[in-house]
Amino acid sequence: MSKHTFSPLLLISVIVVLGIIACTDGWNNADEKKTDDAGDIGQSNRGDSASSNDNGEGHNDADDGNTGQATDENTGNANSGNDTSGSGDDMDSNDDSAGNGSNTDNGNGDTSNAGNDNNSGDDTLDDKYRPDGDVTPATQASGFLHVDGNLLVDDNGNNTRLTGVNWFGFETGNLSPHGLWARDYRSMMKQIADMGFNTVRIPWCNEMLREGAATQSINTYGADPYDGTDPMNGDLEDLPPIEVMDKVIDAAGAAGLKVMLDNHSRNPDGYMEEDLWYTDSCPESQWVEDWVFMAQRYKGNTTVIAFDLNNEPHDGATWGAGVAATDWDKAAERCGTAIQEVNSDVLIVIEGIEEWKDTGYWWGGNLRGVKDDPISLPVQEKLVYSAHEYGPEVFAQPWFESADFPGNLPKIWYENFGYVVASETSHMFIGEFGVRDLESAGGVAGEWFFTFLDFMNERDGYSWTFWSLNPNSGDTEGILTYDWVTPHDWKLEALKPYMAPKIN
Repeated sequence: MSKHTFSPLLLISVIVVLGIIACTDGWNNADEKKTDDAGDIGQSNRGDSASSNDNGEGHNDADDGNTGQATDENTGNANSGNDTSGSGDDMDSNDDSAGNGSNTDNGNGDTSNAGNDNNSGDDTLDDKYRPDGDVTPATQASGFLHVDGNLLVDDNGNNTRLTGVNWFGFETGNLSPHGLWARDYRSMMKQIADMGFNTVRIPWCNEMLREGAATQSINTYGADPYDGTDPMNGDLEDLPPIEVMDKVIDAAGAAGLKVMLDNHSRNPDGYMEEDLWYTDSCPESQWVEDWVFMAQRYKGNTTVIAFDLNNEPHDGATWGAGVAATDWDKAAERCGTAIQEVNSDVLIVIEGIEEWKDTGYWWGGNLRGVKDDPISLPVQEKLVYSAHEYGPEVFAQPWFESADFPGNLPKIWYENFGYVVASETSHMFIGEFGVRDLESAGGVAGEWFFTFLDFMNERDGYSWTFWSLNPNSGDTEGILTYDWVTPHDWKLEALKPYMAPKIN
């Protein structure tokens, strides 16, 4: 069983920074990734919860101010499971401390938490990483979308792609987006749009829909440091999580963004322990019922264009095995069909699994089973397949150490999910991929990252959402630095050539 490790030096530096700002609430839930080892592929998770020792790849989000880099359960641990490949997000931890302190402090926009920028120099992109060649074009699309071959198009046939970012928190103990202790939610959406993204993938957990569910760590005083909104989040006070989500979605629409809802876990911070789509407390019937509720709630809302049915099935999840209790493909068909009975506008996004016929890959990234057992839905043109992909910062997969690296990567990607696009079976959405430092693992992280960007751009282009906006994602950190305002310019510079236009 492999174990994901972290840097003691980084942890110490983070503790010092946090001590300096004397944060009282810290970051409640952060996202890290965990490693898995179900074979040899171990994958680390960058999930939201902390800990867990499963195989997955999730990301743990460091929770309590520890930059998600934690070692064990309590800090959003990059704890790493013992499984092979999970990419699940173990992001967040359960501390309440996250909420306010770390960055906002007095609510007057002083969020300077000093994020450690683990990248070099002036935070600009080195010339050696700049893309060469043309980027797949996308036209100005509008309204709801569907799939034509392997293309994502609108009702007028305009080709587009979802090119966005993940903003996590609803799936954590906060039951609300992280960072609202330091920022206003409307200003956050405005900044996402200003950075050039056209989509936000919003993870959520089923527990947020239960009676009595309450948010944590939402600051409702002071001015937002990005656009001066004052007071921040004033209209979110005392709202239940689902009504906060309504407001967040409205803000996304006002900023010209589209939203994909991602069912990240059944319980808050549960992504690391939950390998299947159901649990003892949330059976499949409840899971489907909750998705139908979401489908009805946002029916006709052109901001909400896609539902990612279950984040990173792994470990015991199977595909086409003929076992009802574990066959993720059949469960996805049942849920997708129920959704389409009440709302046939949204895209139904279905991720892969971890291991198929003894061949393992990252959690949710193995779509080899589609070839023999493709998904069938009543409205087939709304089906989009999805995979997650990470570099050596999440887990030191054997292919990163191969003598022919990075030349070996396209074949690996093709076999696990790329053939779906090449065969025009469907469109492909990469729901999560991210990088913290291009020089990690002796520069392997940077080579992986730009090779993957080029791979996604080949042929007709993939849709994607970068992991993550949040800085408190353990293995990858985020687009934003730890002050929750300042972006890593080099990350934006790397992604911008591959971004598609806004979708009206």
